Amino acid sequence: MRALLQKGMSLVEVMVAVVIGMIGILVITQAYITSDNFNRATLGEGGAQMNGLLALYSVERDVRMAGWGFNNSAALGCGNIYWYYDPNYSSNVGGGTLPNIALAPVVITHNTVTPSTPDQITVMYGTDADRMMPTTIASFNAKSSEVSVDGTDGFSIGDLVLLVNAGGCTLGKITQVQTVAQKLQLNPGASGPYNPSAWGSFPTTYSQNDSILNLGNPVLRTYLIGSGRLRLSEGLLSSGAATTSDLVDAIVDMRALYGKDTNNDNIVDTYDATTPTTSAGWLQVLSIRMGVLARIGNYEKPSTSGGNCDATTAQPTWTGSTATGQIAVANPFRAVDITTATSQDRCYRYRVFETNVPVRNMIWRVS
Repeated sequence: MRALLQKGMSLVEVMVAVVIGMIGILVITQAYITSDNFNRATLGEGGAQMNGLLALYSVERDVRMAGWGFNNSAALGCGNIYWYYDPNYSSNVGGGTLPNIALAPVVITHNTVTPSTPDQITVMYGTDADRMMPTTIASFNAKSSEVSVDGTDGFSIGDLVLLVNAGGCTLGKITQVQTVAQKLQLNPGASGPYNPSAWGSFPTTYSQNDSILNLGNPVLRTYLIGSGRLRLSEGLLSSGAATTSDLVDAIVDMRALYGKDTNNDNIVDTYDATTPTTSAGWLQVLSIRMGVLARIGNYEKPSTSGGNCDATTAQPTWTGSTATGQIAVANPFRAVDITTATSQDRCYRYRVFETNVPVRNMIWRVS
């Protein structure tokens, strides 16, 4: 019989087909990786843009409210307030264990010992919208916890109030409003844990022509950087403890400066990081200049194999990085290592966001 012809692909043809297929897969894979890198870079830039704007907005919103309820010269000279929460006093009262709290619209905490530490911004403001003007005290009977005032309009049970004179400021809580008699009761007990049984334990006593301010339910918040995030520490005027929560991811540094009017023309003349200690000093603060450093989440490899990471080749800067022009003190972002191959920070890109926030309750202060 005639032999049947064997038809098919030879080994050489199979090998050529495999090589062509592998080249195709390699090209497709490379194209996918390149496209994915571009996509990651785009998403990273967008994420950094969003994070930076959210960080600025979060702090700016509170800074604009800072000082509400105590934006007058007498209260701004208080320094640390005297306060009590059953059964403890603040540390500035003999034997007290609760933390001292500065009565100030905005406090920038700048670490001069370790300048690379991010700044912290603490804001404080009252929440009472019915009475922002200080009220004059006619008399204060410490034994009966009774304050006679020139008017009770705007005061409500449960409001926290501030007794003010040249000797300092003391916090109390309204437990009763006597409208006809024009008196406020600051009684101790379950309804008034901010009121001690012995008001004489405080260093300052109050009498005729001193002032009382209504803070409502005051807000005390600190914005800080931790674990590569913008965090919020909500201060509690009770146990002195605070709860910390994460606000915005990928924020690695924050810097701030006070904008001060030094010649009383209602225009900011200089910026510095020096926290005022007197009423005159606080009355100069009209704005806060701040900057945040956002890290783009897309990790980048060195452009040359085995070389140093070169995603960031220059130190990120903001307006307050150098002591030039109106900037009275340099306050640069923390060092981002761009010289050694061991720092992962150098394999990320960064974006800088900054703003100048008017402290409007200082600009529009009543006195």
